[in-house]
Amino acid sequence: MNRPRPLTAVVLAAAALALSACGDPVVGTITAKEYDAAETKHGTRKDCTTSTSSTGTKTTKCKTVPTTTREPEEWELTVAEDDGDTVEIGVAQEVYDRVEVGDRYDEAAEAAR
Repeated sequence: MNRPRPLTAVVLAAAALALSACGDPVVGTITAKEYDAAETKHGTRKDCTTSTSSTGTKTTKCKTVPTTTREPEEWELTVAEDDGDTVEIGVAQEVYDRVEVGDRYDEAAEAAR
């Protein structure tokens, strides 16, 4: 597929920026594992509208509206990196199930699986 050169340059620049924003791959020893179950939270919020009559009188009416927030389940590893930093990273369930605390973790190797 032939793309115009300016578009190709923009796409390549965006890809390079996205990759550089990620930083270096995480490499080190797993020190902890944490699983957060999916959660649904119910709450309310106020929904207000203001109207102005032909005489200039402003009227505000508010009603309470139910809300629902859904948070997906998450699997997280804490890794003591070789450079001394400790990082927490989200991983797929398959990775979480396969590794144990004390195992060596290499983010680049996991991505290549």
